Amino acid sequence: MIHPSTRRRLLALALAVGLAPPARAGSPVEAAVGALRRDDSLKVRTQAAILLGQRGALEAVPALRQAVAEDRAAAVRLAAVGALARMGAQVARPTLQAAAQADPDPAVRAAATRALAGLGPVTLALEEPTGTPSARAVARQALQGHLARLGLPLTGPGEVRVRPAVTVKVAVEAGGERTVVSATVSLAAVDGDGRLDLLEGSARATVTGALPEARLAAVAATVVDAAARGPCEELATRLGRR
Repeated sequence: MIHPSTRRRLLALALAVGLAPPARAGSPVEAAVGALRRDDSLKVRTQAAILLGQRGALEAVPALRQAVAEDRAAAVRLAAVGALARMGAQVARPTLQAAAQADPDPAVRAAATRALAGLGPVTLALEEPTGTPSARAVARQALQGHLARLGLPLTGPGEVRVRPAVTVKVAVEAGGERTVVSATVSLAAVDGDGRLDLLEGSARATVTGALPEARLAAVAATVVDAAARGPCEELATRLGRR
């Protein structure tokens, strides 16, 4: 049986969020967020999460993410996962991933897994690589190719921003008997929460004799491509695409 005071709070919450016009949802939504974060009744917190999801209150996403991560009641966490799924809140992906992997309640884990599937793949925004002009062009082509092969779409602003840097070094050794081309490609991947991953790969090739410019450019492109492969694959692993 619901305690009378809890029933009153539920009714007030439903009326506040349900009746306020969309253009003026700030105060009622704030009331629901406050209930989700602080009310001592799990029924009230659960209803607050449900109503925020129905309302599509994107400003409530931080509170819903906090509920998924921290609320002691599985029913509240489940309702918050449902709300985030209903909103299609891409920014909540890390929270949902953590819940899918580690929430103590199997129903919450299952719901978070379904919510992640509904969000679709992570989208990336590839920034212009740093380095020399020729190295930048080669690195951009190599990164785009590897990321496409790994099923990491490059669209719009992207949920994760990838900032590449490329360095290519050419050394002629042994009195011109061999040419060594080495490359390092690093990726700084920043997600919507500002969390940073630093990934790096390197490769080198040794070719007999001194190389003409056209041949040197082709070898450098191959080496950069090989250096870019590892960081791209590691990024795909961290984003759950492998």
